[in-house]
Amino acid sequence: MNKNACLLVAMFVLLLVAAMSVVYSKHLNRKYFSELHRLTQVRDAMNIEWGQLQLERSTFATSSEVEKSARRKLNMEQPTNKKIISINHE
Repeated sequence: MNKNACLLVAMFVLLLVAAMSVVYSKHLNRKYFSELHRLTQVRDAMNIEWGQLQLERSTFATSSEVEKSARRKLNMEQPTNKKIISINHE
């Protein structure tokens, strides 16, 4: 083979390598973009859940909700004056 033929074969091989790297790069780009989209949806769902949990926490933190829960779950009730004992300390 002469010099020009070797050069032509080498350039063709380099062209194939470059083309394959472009195809691989495009494949990775699509793959990572798809993953980004999926993770964005997960983040949005988590943000919605976080907001709902904050709202729920603020609802349950009110004194009336605490009292209702204590009465319902623990059978607690407001003591009568006869049951209240005052202790003085000095």
